[in-house]
Amino acid sequence: MKLALSVGSLVVMLLICEVTFRVAGIRAEYHRSRIDRVVPMAGKPTERIPYGFVPFATVISVYDSNPRGYFAPGNTVWHLHNSVGWRDVEHDEKKAEGMFRILGLGDSYLWGQGVKSEDICLTKLPGLLEEKLPGRRFESINAGLSAMNTVNQRNLLFERGLKYRPDLVIVHFVLNDVEDDVFKEGPKIEFFTDYVSIYESTDALSGYSQFWGWARQRYLRSFQARNYLQQCIDSFSVNSEGWKQCRKALGDIATICSSRDIRLLVVVFPFYYGLDGDYPFQSIHDTVWTHCKSLDVDVLDLRDRYRKYKGPEMWVHPTDQHPNEIAHGIAAESIADFLVVNASQLLPDR
Repeated sequence: MKLALSVGSLVVMLLICEVTFRVAGIRAEYHRSRIDRVVPMAGKPTERIPYGFVPFATVISVYDSNPRGYFAPGNTVWHLHNSVGWRDVEHDEKKAEGMFRILGLGDSYLWGQGVKSEDICLTKLPGLLEEKLPGRRFESINAGLSAMNTVNQRNLLFERGLKYRPDLVIVHFVLNDVEDDVFKEGPKIEFFTDYVSIYESTDALSGYSQFWGWARQRYLRSFQARNYLQQCIDSFSVNSEGWKQCRKALGDIATICSSRDIRLLVVVFPFYYGLDGDYPFQSIHDTVWTHCKSLDVDVLDLRDRYRKYKGPEMWVHPTDQHPNEIAHGIAAESIADFLVVNASQLLPDR
């Protein structure tokens, strides 16, 4: 009898929840994942080159909606590459007289997934510096590439970046830059990307119950987020092979720059999640910051610059947690301010 009453009460409660959700219009939101298409330029290369993408190629990313009205028609963003396979304008290896040249190393954050080229933080940086330091001239070169880790970035600097004789190198460090063998093993794991397919798909019951679909999606999102968080923290443990390689690569970059009188700045980007509360990735930021300081390398942690935001409002799209144009603008201003404050060390007159 008691069991029957308990079951009956549960059924009534679930029915009330279902009616409430239907009346209020609350339901799970499902999005199609981003679709990327590579379009080589006619008569130009069709394969990527070492430490670059396909020269002159365009990557067209298509989203299923345009929540901020930012995307081009068809909910697209076009990512154009120059003759050396970097998402940037053309640059001569020889610097113009009186020009201070900044080389950016990084992954898809710096490459600017889902963001127009002119809105990328590094693209905006020279203009901001020239406003804050009248009479100075600055140029930035964006060597960021999707799926690059810190080891790849060190190799790119040595094999290709030094040819441009930069005055300052900025490493745009993201919390998954410890992953290794990203090209051999497939696409680099991006924040939550491997888990989106789980909670963006429906099951049989979700087609009948709005309450079930909503609850299921939020449970899976929370569960997978906790798994990802633990993986991230574990990847920065002292004995993690990826962090060992990353530490060495950062040390090598510091040595390469120091031996050539090139200034170096490491900028640590957050994952845009829980920024206004108990940010779950702070221990990783602290680990990276401590290591950079042990190398006597200047480091800027951007986490505090986003403290008043929750995180998702900084995303390119609900299915794409890369920083959007707003997040890039905040990063650009923060980097420019840091460089100006430390201009004697990081922006010396040449």
